[in-house]
Amino acid sequence: MDATAQTPTRPKPRPAKKPPKAGWVGPLFIWELLRLARRGQDARGRFILAAALFVILTGFSLIWFRHTPAADLFFGAAQTLTIQESAVFGSSFSLAFLFGQLAILCLLTPAYAAGGIAEEKDKKTLVYLLVSDLTAREIIFGKFFGRTTFLLGIMLAGLPILAITQLHGGVTPKFLLFSYLTTAATVVLLSGVSAVAAAGAETYRGALFRAYGFTALIVIAGCGLGPYVSPFAVIGYLYALEVDNPGMFWAVGFGFPALELAATAFAVWLAVRAVRRLRVRLVRSSPKPPPWVRERYKDEDRERARREQEDKERAERWVREAAARRRVFDPPVVLIPDDPDPPQPVASVNGDGHSQRLKARRVVVAVPISANSVNPDREGGGESPRRWDSAGDRKTKPTGYRDPAMHAAKNWTWRPKIAGTDPFYWKEKYTSGAVQTEDDEAMRNMMYLIGGVIALIVLFFLGIAVLSLAANPGSSGSFARGLLLVAGGCGVFGHLLQIGMSAAGTVCRERQRLTLESLLTIPVPRRAILWPKWVVSLLRGWWWGGPAAAVLLFAYLTTDAPILALPAAAYLAAAVPFATSYGVWLSIRCRTVNVAVMWFLPVAGFLTAFPVVVCGWATAEWWTIWAGLLFAMTCGLTAGLGLFWRASTKAFDVETVLGPGRG
Repeated sequence: MDATAQTPTRPKPRPAKKPPKAGWVGPLFIWELLRLARRGQDARGRFILAAALFVILTGFSLIWFRHTPAADLFFGAAQTLTIQESAVFGSSFSLAFLFGQLAILCLLTPAYAAGGIAEEKDKKTLVYLLVSDLTAREIIFGKFFGRTTFLLGIMLAGLPILAITQLHGGVTPKFLLFSYLTTAATVVLLSGVSAVAAAGAETYRGALFRAYGFTALIVIAGCGLGPYVSPFAVIGYLYALEVDNPGMFWAVGFGFPALELAATAFAVWLAVRAVRRLRVRLVRSSPKPPPWVRERYKDEDRERARREQEDKERAERWVREAAARRRVFDPPVVLIPDDPDPPQPVASVNGDGHSQRLKARRVVVAVPISANSVNPDREGGGESPRRWDSAGDRKTKPTGYRDPAMHAAKNWTWRPKIAGTDPFYWKEKYTSGAVQTEDDEAMRNMMYLIGGVIALIVLFFLGIAVLSLAANPGSSGSFARGLLLVAGGCGVFGHLLQIGMSAAGTVCRERQRLTLESLLTIPVPRRAILWPKWVVSLLRGWWWGGPAAAVLLFAYLTTDAPILALPAAAYLAAAVPFATSYGVWLSIRCRTVNVAVMWFLPVAGFLTAFPVVVCGWATAEWWTIWAGLLFAMTCGLTAGLGLFWRASTKAFDVETVLGPGRG
């Protein structure tokens, strides 16, 4: 038998199967939904929505039937209502439900939508997506559609409750349809805006701040056009125009969601461009970029090289001209040894017998170099730690002395000396734990913009309230009280939210930045590390949170029982440290800042809604009951403050770098 015939033939390799196409959206869409479901975010989101709606609707029922005792209303005999009264209650109940649902979704959407991209940046995993075969469109579309679908699923969780309101009458299906269409379009728009904020920010904190800033401009200020163009106002228009003007009802019902979807498409396009720029920046920063990158950007690189060469030649020419001017105008320097009696210049005599004046010369005495001659003020001698900074742009950054041993970032800020008594307090107050980035400047500008717009709206409300009270205190008291409650409630909620975001990131942010290990190895008690974090978070935004609380207390003075302002002030004073302790406890127990903020939002909403509901329902007959309730809540918040602080210290004592403490 032939030897070649016995040699086994090598089987031909089968061609690899092509991966199934993920479609136009990309494979991240399914992955985002699976990851959120595995984390339990769907159950958590529905629980937050259900709990908040329960509080809102219970308060609405108590206010609507305020002449009926609460025990009889919920546990007594059935109330008898006429058909007209039932229809009015059903329509008002559905309107309050839609407003509460929209408010809760506006609070949840920025945190969830911005977290899709911001978490990848915070965990340093976005680079793996950028170097993969996924396009920028697939990355943004997968994150955007995944988070938006998740939020719309949370929105639909309250639809069965709202459908029951049709049994009361006064609620039509087309009103519910257009209201849900407006709410869904608002959620989609806020998701797109949050995606833009996350794609343009460098940190999770900056993305969250930008997302909530744009949300405030859209929801409260109506994109800067005023509160009458906000989604809340549009739902109110639909409620009023359904009977009075059917044609305008259909136009508003279809037109406003269409405008929001068009704005969403533009926002998503901006997010795709931002991710594409990130990828190009990453590829071009590599030592050997691929040929297509060099071919595509060769003209731009050539132009930049030409400008750099011109700048270099201009700087060298300026140095040569400066040296030439010094040689012309400055006399020469003669360096002589250190002599107590230096020789004096002697005049010479020319041929005519007259003395000839010598050319003046500067005499520089050579001093022996000692250990401290460079910088006598510095102990130990050596090179001076300060040198002249002349490389900056004189138009934007004046030249001056800078310390090379200080912060090496581009935009460093002045900070006082580290206090010897409590350096941890100095760290929490004057440093953020990260290098200064462009997010800080963007957040500062966003804060000024949002603060200016909200301040104008608050001043407008306060002006109307004061004028209405001055014109007719009797009939316009409820209207002025409502304006004051809106302004003060929004300010108090914003203050609590700022405190919560700061407190919820005290330990989580250290864990995510991998700096917790260095902090825990310092030989000091854990309480000494945790206490400054609590104090600095408590003092966040006090300069505008105090006036907001004062506006809310002024609303109590317009009620029939102004004495309730005293227990309300005690309640607000106890709510701030309680929110701080609760946020610090969440920061220790939760693994990420996003999860901690999600658990803090409903508590902040309840702490703000409780005094608002009490003020709206306060009467002279029941002021003792409301005062006792406010006092009981104040005692509960004080006890909760101690309990959460004790739980935080116990959990932080057993904290490790591997995960949250289980104390």
